Amino acid sequence: MNSTTLRIAGVPEHFNLPWHLGLERRAFVRAGIDLKWRTVAEGTGAMCKLLRAEEIDLAILVTEGAVRDILNGNPSRIIATYVDTPLTWGVHVGAGSGINDPEQLHHVPFAISRPNSGSHLAAMAYATARGWKLAEKDLVVVNDLKGAVEHLKGPLPLAFLWEKYTTKPLVDSGALRCLDEHRSSWPSFVIVAREAVLAEHADPVKRLLKVIRDQALGLMSKRTAPEMIAQRYTMGLDDARAWFSEVRWNTGGGMENSALSTVAGTLQRAGMLEGDPTEEVLKEKLLWPT
Repeated sequence: MNSTTLRIAGVPEHFNLPWHLGLERRAFVRAGIDLKWRTVAEGTGAMCKLLRAEEIDLAILVTEGAVRDILNGNPSRIIATYVDTPLTWGVHVGAGSGINDPEQLHHVPFAISRPNSGSHLAAMAYATARGWKLAEKDLVVVNDLKGAVEHLKGPLPLAFLWEKYTTKPLVDSGALRCLDEHRSSWPSFVIVAREAVLAEHADPVKRLLKVIRDQALGLMSKRTAPEMIAQRYTMGLDDARAWFSEVRWNTGGGMENSALSTVAGTLQRAGMLEGDPTEEVLKEKLLWPT
């Protein structure tokens, strides 16, 4: 079997452990895939730009970011759901902030890693759910989690949404305070590939999906998985156990059309998406027709 090189990007978080296990175990090599992993700490917005620039072939993106960018012209498709369970975002402020109640966040700027990043879209959805409106002037680009922590140390009030278990060590250490949580109502992560890559390498991409689903299934059945996660991602063991009990990776089956409609509707209400596409239009524009 000839080896096919595929370049993939993802964030440096515990959700992507199955990819690293597959690389370490040479599971992709055995499937005829030379997988080149790229860590992108800046998140979904930055990875969407890399896809558009053809610097990567695939990416693991937060679902709402993938939906919005593809509908806005990114020549890519969602090829599979990656994590079936919704994402829980912690709503954070700096440890020294005088804000002690979520209602005090009204009119407070929100830090985001990048435009169209998960932190950007989650902040918009969170504000919308509370009856607020965030304008461009209310957003502060901080690049990544490290940048957010630095900005939240400042004297001006600032809020920041990030996956709650990723930030838990920072909350425990006193660098951040978590005021609230925001939970989406759709699968948290999807795997996206450029259309040109799918046209040229459909079979290797299908083999890649089989490998990652096998790795995810094996991880979910591993009794000592929380210990592995705690060690690799500097999490407390109790936090790793709690997170692991809540997450379910996708091991087969496609994205539900209703989930796409829910994402699109949420983006529309937050002023992040124009038009009112039907389920069929969303399916046609977003999904890989395998």
